[in-house]
Amino acid sequence: MDTIEIAQPLLYGPRTLSETLAFLLANPGSQLIAGGTSRAAEAPVAVTLHLLDDLKRITSGDRSLDVGATAPLSALLSLPDTQIPVVLKEAIRTIGTSGLRNLATVGGNLCQKGTFGDLFPVLLLLGAQLELRGQRSSRWVSFQDLAEQGRLSLAAGELLTKIRLPLEQPGLHFYQKIGSYRTSWEEKLSMVCLASPKDGLLSRFRLVFSLPQLGLLRSRELEAELTGRRLPLPRQERDASLARLADFLAELPILPSVFQTERILHLSRWVLTRLDDD
Repeated sequence: MDTIEIAQPLLYGPRTLSETLAFLLANPGSQLIAGGTSRAAEAPVAVTLHLLDDLKRITSGDRSLDVGATAPLSALLSLPDTQIPVVLKEAIRTIGTSGLRNLATVGGNLCQKGTFGDLFPVLLLLGAQLELRGQRSSRWVSFQDLAEQGRLSLAAGELLTKIRLPLEQPGLHFYQKIGSYRTSWEEKLSMVCLASPKDGLLSRFRLVFSLPQLGLLRSRELEAELTGRRLPLPRQERDASLARLADFLAELPILPSVFQTERILHLSRWVLTRLDDD
């Protein structure tokens, strides 16, 4: 029997960022390898980022935290709560096992093909930004811009190098994730909510759901209506808000599954009853 040889991609391991960017510009179809937690797409050339120490650095300032794109998720969990928003830690803990979090990187989670990673909705509500570097260019893109575009678009030769997020801790935060990679898409979703009660009023309210088949779901109208309300919210106001959210879901071009709809309304009710907690 003849032996069938499977061609392996050429693996390139640059040691500096400038070397990496020059190679990517000359070879735009290259497959990037960072965390190594998912099956790489077939490509003639693969570029491993493991040797780039610059992309692993985490730097904390007075107002923001800069996280290198290949920093492992476990490195963020090891930071004290004063240096990182606690809600981000909660989201990271739902990703795989401790062993996987030692391999998985922040950039790898955000750059999954065809979907937003688990960290995206959290970083969106926190007001984070991404740094995209090319050989002769550098630009910052907000997570809000990416959410509106529906995907992360890199120009030829560009690389995600850094994530910057404000260090402000919201007054209240809520995070829930339902399902795992084994769960069917109809029973998967996650929720992030940031709220700031102050002097008996709800001074800030942000709520987003992430669904595999729909991406991010966020009702700006609901957020605007709840912001400024006196706490605790009366039951009548909570019921009215949930009714508006149900109408929002029913008007989507692609409807969530029955399970997802029920979970979204249930989690929203849970959040609205806890907004006055200290």
